[in-house]
Amino acid sequence: MRSRIVVGVVAASLLLAPAALADEFLLIPDSTADAVGMYDPYDGTYLGDLIPPFDSFSTPINAAPGPGGYIYVSDQVADSVFRFNMDGSFFDVYADASDGLNNIRGIDFRGGHVFVTSGDDYVAEFDGPHSKVGNFIQDGSDPFDILFLEDGRSLLADIQGTSDNVRLYNYDGSLAYELFSVSFPEQIQFDGLSPGAFLNASFSGNVVTDFDLDGTIYEQTPWSSGRGVYRLGNGNLLVTDGNGVFEIEPGTGNIIEQEYAGSARFIEFVPEPASLTLLAFGGLVALRRR
Repeated sequence: MRSRIVVGVVAASLLLAPAALADEFLLIPDSTADAVGMYDPYDGTYLGDLIPPFDSFSTPINAAPGPGGYIYVSDQVADSVFRFNMDGSFFDVYADASDGLNNIRGIDFRGGHVFVTSGDDYVAEFDGPHSKVGNFIQDGSDPFDILFLEDGRSLLADIQGTSDNVRLYNYDGSLAYELFSVSFPEQIQFDGLSPGAFLNASFSGNVVTDFDLDGTIYEQTPWSSGRGVYRLGNGNLLVTDGNGVFEIEPGTGNIIEQEYAGSARFIEFVPEPASLTLLAFGGLVALRRR
């Protein structure tokens, strides 16, 4: 493992002691149980469900805090983005098939707008409930996830046939360049202990890739049929697949502990309440996946 991660692990271990995590947690949907669980961002411990089994879910993929201080949940089969209050109670349907959504996957936010990836080969942009601005990206790629950077550019997981890759887009949604090829990339995530680095879980490539914006790959960790990924505060990786949520050793993929059994999906960080207040006012553009 590269030295800057090792240094980051030591620093983060001092800052992210478990006792300081009461107001922070991770969200991971279970697309079979139709629920959204909470997990400790330091060691991945399952903390219970924030959103218990919800009748309108069909296949929830991505649950994340976003504009207005709500939890947004994208559902691939329901073709909908649902909003929940921070206590897990249902608020409304933010967008659905009536807005043209179909086969949706990962979501992210920029400047108060919501961006939704679709298997119909576009990233839809919304500026409010059922208020679609248009398609932010529609260039022949098949987007599975999108992650906005602090400067407004974005990373995209493209699963378009034999050209599967992770790519970088400019602020206006135009393609900058492809970073690297990998089979069926799913979630793209900030590497919270290594500034400037990112993580990707590949479903068919059976690997978690740690990379930079120039496409340099620093480390690959074997993990079969990966979906979601997150760098824990203790330096290990939290990963998901169809069997559950696992804490694994970076580089080797050795399982340290299975945290949950179920059909687990993307992993998102929910910050402490003060930061959520800023999110409610449209701030902290790139905070949620840190």
